[in-house]
Amino acid sequence: MNSTHHSDSLKHLYNLWHKGEIHTLEAEFPANLTFEIKGQSSIAGKHDRAKFARLFELMKEKSGGTFQSEVHDILVSDRHGMVLSTHKLTLAGKALEYRSVHVWRFENGKPIAGYEYLRDQYQFDQIWKA
Repeated sequence: MNSTHHSDSLKHLYNLWHKGEIHTLEAEFPANLTFEIKGQSSIAGKHDRAKFARLFELMKEKSGGTFQSEVHDILVSDRHGMVLSTHKLTLAGKALEYRSVHVWRFENGKPIAGYEYLRDQYQFDQIWKA
């Protein structure tokens, strides 16, 4: 697969995620997909396909429906893709935001393994501690 295909694939998947089309998103991921979030937060860990697809719902729930994510850029090669984004939410009346990079590895044209790297891990853990 070429990098243009990977870019289009990631754009499509993130659009589904942002629209809340979780069942469609989950169906488009390979069965053996994993996504890992480092740290000590309540959403940290290595997530399988179903759990990763539902992370958006969990983040919306924990933020009282205020969680939003904005993709700034998608960078890809023949084997990897990176999604640079800002995430915004309100907790206890306080507007918060954090930045992260999702790094994806592709196999057979599909993202198979992803990792979230935070600009400020401590801030992320504090936001999602409960």
